[in-house]
Amino acid sequence: MLIYVGSYTPEADGKGTGISVWDAQLRPAAPTVALAAPSWLVAHPTAAVLYAVSELEIGTVTALSIAPDGTLTPQARQPTDGAAPCHLDITPDGRYLLCANYGSGSVTVLAVDDDGTLAAPTDLVHHHGCGPDPERQDGPHAHQVVTSGAPGTDVTAVDLGTDTLYGYRLGADGRLAPSWETGAGAGIGPRHLVTAPTGRLYVTDELSSTVSVYDPDPATGGLRLVQRRPATLTPPTERNYPAEIALSADGRFVYVGNRGNDTVTTFAVDGEGLTGVDETPCGGRWPRHLVLDGDLMYVANQNSHTVAVLRIDPGTGVPSLTGARIDVPSPACILIHRP
Repeated sequence: MLIYVGSYTPEADGKGTGISVWDAQLRPAAPTVALAAPSWLVAHPTAAVLYAVSELEIGTVTALSIAPDGTLTPQARQPTDGAAPCHLDITPDGRYLLCANYGSGSVTVLAVDDDGTLAAPTDLVHHHGCGPDPERQDGPHAHQVVTSGAPGTDVTAVDLGTDTLYGYRLGADGRLAPSWETGAGAGIGPRHLVTAPTGRLYVTDELSSTVSVYDPDPATGGLRLVQRRPATLTPPTERNYPAEIALSADGRFVYVGNRGNDTVTTFAVDGEGLTGVDETPCGGRWPRHLVLDGDLMYVANQNSHTVAVLRIDPGTGVPSLTGARIDVPSPACILIHRP
């Protein structure tokens, strides 16, 4: 197992941390790759290739080959035709890479060859609108794009700036066709989602510090809000911004990282939605991202420059700190990779 950590870098020319590589014992496993602001990483489903955004005003995506020892070598780089790309997802068949451009409020589709080589964009769609928060919602801000279904032709984009979730169909030609829109509510600021096998969606709402539960709505083809509840169990002493959300492998628990409270909230899944179980320290400050791997949770604490390791109790589902950590500047994204 290898752990790739993408970090924000201080200089736009790529001089800085970039992408670091660690083994299961949290030891450096390969040289760090200098890359500007690689704030999101995703791996090809079959080829030994990793893709990283560079979250800059002129956004790009870089494909990096993965050697057997985990070493990364940059290969092709393509523009996203958007500003500040912050999220990537790849279709299950590995044919298309999708990118959410936060700064320009757009979604890019890039073609991928059979060997994982990154080709030119095949489509670009722009969102339109704004929200009531003048600092964060002055225009569209696409924060996430995910594929689902077989063979990955259903696409959902989450836009914090327009308070909207957008549905698309991805055609065989790499073009996106709008299929539905669901408004989250003024000032909610949806950020990231995770989908249950039932089709139910759990969404972190960054600006309202809530978690929303949506079910597919056959009547509209979009989504129906089932529940919205606070992202924290302890009232925040300052403004709280929930970030990443994850679903346990058995579907029993949902986890939310809280920037502000600096905690991870555990929710139990039930038929009505989510029930709060516990809220535990994240082992640092500003938990931007978290990933699950078996009974372990890795949390990227951006402002304390650590990736903390937590162990999840199999009965209660609640994580607790193990004391193990990786020291790395400004971690933004964690990718667990098994060659």
